[in-house]
Amino acid sequence: MTLRLLTVLALLALPPLRAACDKPPADQPRSAIAEGAPAPPVALPDQKGATWTLSQHLPAAVVFYRGHW
Repeated sequence: MTLRLLTVLALLALPPLRAACDKPPADQPRSAIAEGAPAPPVALPDQKGATWTLSQHLPAAVVFYRGHW
């Protein structure tokens, strides 16, 4: 019983393993666009190679999901 209790206490003393996953990668910007602020210009190639711009598709709602890093 004492060994089991010591094992549990030792595990509880460890830092959470998720802590390293909750930090963004070092190359990510440290600031974000404020809610409701205009989006910066966006131009990306589509699957056919044509340039797709956000300004050509207004009004638009852009949603970003953090995902898991």
